[in-house]
Amino acid sequence: MDPAQFLMQFEDHMARNLDTYEQVIYLYVVRHSRLVGQADVVIGFKSARAAMAFGIGKAGTPMSERVCHEKLRSLEKKGYVQLLGTEQGGTRLRALLPSEIPGLLPSKGITPSPSLEDMDFFALPAHRLLILEREGGRCFYCLRSIDESNYVIEHAVSRPNGPNSYGNVVAACRQCNNRKGSTPAEDFLRALYREKLLSADEFDGRISHLERLRAGELRPNVANKALNPPGADAPVG
Repeated sequence: MDPAQFLMQFEDHMARNLDTYEQVIYLYVVRHSRLVGQADVVIGFKSARAAMAFGIGKAGTPMSERVCHEKLRSLEKKGYVQLLGTEQGGTRLRALLPSEIPGLLPSKGITPSPSLEDMDFFALPAHRLLILEREGGRCFYCLRSIDESNYVIEHAVSRPNGPNSYGNVVAACRQCNNRKGSTPAEDFLRALYREKLLSADEFDGRISHLERLRAGELRPNVANKALNPPGADAPVG
């Protein structure tokens, strides 16, 4: 065993589950077995308890034999020690190291990536460029050409009611972002049509695109994307 690693794992993950008596007994068993390269050890607690810790019960006295055996059974129930039997010299015990106790240490596996539905495409710079790519380099509203230097991330349903999901955020030009404000997206598109900034076909296409956005059909391509792509720090609307 690696003593330094053991102590860190004991303090970080095991000690919180043990009372003071249990910690004292467990560490004593480890000291006289695993620390010296033995799988198990025979301990006579009638005498050994005096070498553990004083002052927990009555000041200046060791724990009683009864308490020792109660705490041993508690440690066994928690899966930290194994009681292997009683011999002439005492109780044969095996202490399990933190790494040997199922579920005690956090898994070293890869942290699963968040689902697309849970990803924030507004607050996280690493995700904003994906929305620009999804829009094909054009403003979601007026279809003006935009790029990494001049686009803004905009909520179709304005904050605070609108979520930051891919089904609500769009890439827009600064002019549309400033003009739209809290105006409902449909009303803003109609205003653009009335001002002849959108043709009839473009207006119909934008309304259809807005419906697809809300239906969750306009999914950004998150596969094989770097966490911090160039130009990800776009302004937000």
